[in-house]
Amino acid sequence: MERRSSDLEARKKQVEKQISDLSRQVDEVDAKIRAYLADRQRNPHPRHLELIERVQGYHIDSAVLDKHLETLLDNLQWKIYYNKKAWYQLWENAEKARPGMAIPAGPQPAETQKGADLFQEKSQYSIDTLWEIQQQKLRQYGHEGTGESKAAFKERMINEYKALNEKRKEGQEIVMTYDIYEERCRLDLKQG
Repeated sequence: MERRSSDLEARKKQVEKQISDLSRQVDEVDAKIRAYLADRQRNPHPRHLELIERVQGYHIDSAVLDKHLETLLDNLQWKIYYNKKAWYQLWENAEKARPGMAIPAGPQPAETQKGADLFQEKSQYSIDTLWEIQQQKLRQYGHEGTGESKAAFKERMINEYKALNEKRKEGQEIVMTYDIYEERCRLDLKQG
């Protein structure tokens, strides 16, 4: 019995180390992307898409899953989610600034909108990503689905975003969390 307990602890430590290594790799890839975009001739391609897939597909065996590891994985997956958006923007800006490419003069229409319009206009990709995160969480907890369609999820996210955006204070961010009791993701305010 004692040996089984020590094996379990060793497996938990191994998972913790893997999550920590992936988190470190996210930081390293961020620097590699910036270097690559600054000088594509001298720096190798950062291979960030493979890392994104590895992090998003990372699964903790239910035999070792505990609140601590779950929190570490949640943090890592949010980190890759936000970095993925930032990397996409960096890449897009670098492409626009390359010789022969037109650089937009001033803000684009979507960048001048506020609140829910901005969320709807710029976040179709984000809502799809949030939907995938919810589906991944459901699978992680052994649920087939919530009975909520993607369209209903999108409408709920937009409504939650509008409500939170109206009461958001300086320095607060709108974040998504998974509610294990309701078996679905919700938006909430978090101090930035």
